[in-house]
Amino acid sequence: MVGTTMWIALLAAGVFIEVAGRLRPNHVSTLSRAVAMMEERVSGRVILIVLWIFVGIHLFARYTVPHH
Repeated sequence: MVGTTMWIALLAAGVFIEVAGRLRPNHVSTLSRAVAMMEERVSGRVILIVLWIFVGIHLFARYTVPHH
């Protein structure tokens, strides 16, 4: 239950950042712009790939593998 709450809070934070970035584009970067800036360097690409793997494995393990 705590894990699900944390994923929902993370999703809500992402939505909040995106909305804030669209409402005040001079002060807050949107998530798409932040990811685009990270993708400009090789180290940023590696970090994004590792984050996608981490999130994918954890969501897959939590919601698709049956509990014993």
